[in-house]
Amino acid sequence: MPARKAAFTRGLQRLGYTVIDGTATKPGPRDVLVTWNRIGEGHHIASAFESRGLPVVVAENAAWGNGFAGGPWYSLALNYHNTAGRFPVGGPERWDALGVELAPWRDGEEVVLLPQRGIGPPAVAMPVSWTDRVRRETGGRVRAHPGMGACTPLEADLARCRLAVTWGSGAAVKALLMGVRVRSDMPGWIGAQDNTDAGRLAMFRRLAWAQWTLDEIASGEPFRRLIACES
Repeated sequence: MPARKAAFTRGLQRLGYTVIDGTATKPGPRDVLVTWNRIGEGHHIASAFESRGLPVVVAENAAWGNGFAGGPWYSLALNYHNTAGRFPVGGPERWDALGVELAPWRDGEEVVLLPQRGIGPPAVAMPVSWTDRVRRETGGRVRAHPGMGACTPLEADLARCRLAVTWGSGAAVKALLMGVRVRSDMPGWIGAQDNTDAGRLAMFRRLAWAQWTLDEIASGEPFRRLIACES
């Protein structure tokens, strides 16, 4: 995506970095790695940076959806994009300024499992046995991951859902916006909350500090915050 690449490049340049599009297995003492997720070679390179005490900024599609509230948005965090505590959190104003009204909690009949594709580094990837184990435990229906093929739109698929169970899927963040209660099994998941009004709102107020628009990324502000947090 040329616009995304241009925004990331411009934002890093505004902080004084020379941007190299490629891999760097022997980073210098002032280098920063910006990587899309941590899959395959990207994970090994990220580990090389971490072993030298250098910042690793991980980008991914936004937890609440790239097109949310006018978007596009992208997630940015240190080391792991889907994990709480990997980005500096400010006050409630960032979320509150979006003017998003969270839907009332739903009552329903179904338990729906929202699995991931199992990609990502071992520290955060969904275990391959998770779906079968949770299906046996809950008797829930498994929603097909959109990345694995065509499926029913999420809003329609969760129309009768009283509880969504996830490892740590972005679909579960969207379910919370819709008023569906969520149980998450991933330790330290970025969307973890307690299914109360206050807990859900507090989670979105934290989450907002890991989601950034392309204009904000191009300004360099999210990189500045993350790199300063790591220093």
